[in-house]
Amino acid sequence: MKFIKIFIPLFLVFTLVSSIIQPIIENSQSITDKVFRLHIVANSDSAEDQSTKLKLRDFILISTQDLFNADTLDENVLIAKDNLDVLKINCEKYLKSIGCNDSVQIEVTEEYFDTRVYDDFTLPAGIYNSLRLEIGEGRGHNWWCIIFPSVCLSSCSKSLEEYLNDDEMKIIESGYSPKFKIVEIYQKLKNKSIDN
Repeated sequence: MKFIKIFIPLFLVFTLVSSIIQPIIENSQSITDKVFRLHIVANSDSAEDQSTKLKLRDFILISTQDLFNADTLDENVLIAKDNLDVLKINCEKYLKSIGCNDSVQIEVTEEYFDTRVYDDFTLPAGIYNSLRLEIGEGRGHNWWCIIFPSVCLSSCSKSLEEYLNDDEMKIIESGYSPKFKIVEIYQKLKNKSIDN
């Protein structure tokens, strides 16, 4: 009898918490499935290498602004995959033009990102498709943004409104809150279970 008195309240609390958390996790997962990120990793944390990373960022954003203009995530990922060689050549050519002889490793991959707070929206933690560029040794601080929907050139959520539903928009526009910490914990646990 004592077990039942303890079990029933705990079960009810668990059920209530799950009913609140599950939609947040599902909507956050849905967001990660609709976004394509650009991720640039510097050679090192030296001032010169960090400056080079930002210069390459500017070059990439300008030179690809007409490239990633398809209507879906899958189409943009395919465009990136089809253009990896050209992007690598262009990036290394640009680096040489600014006096940097580092190579660039470039790939389309899926990688985990922590929650990111922008001026007017917050992206939940999760595993996102990304176009990842590593300069040289790739051991420095990184920089990233969203290339689809196109948000990189301006930190605004207008482009996201076209691809996210109302519930997803509510999540990203609500600002950082404890729910994002819950999603981070869930995604990290999920990511660890996939890696093992």
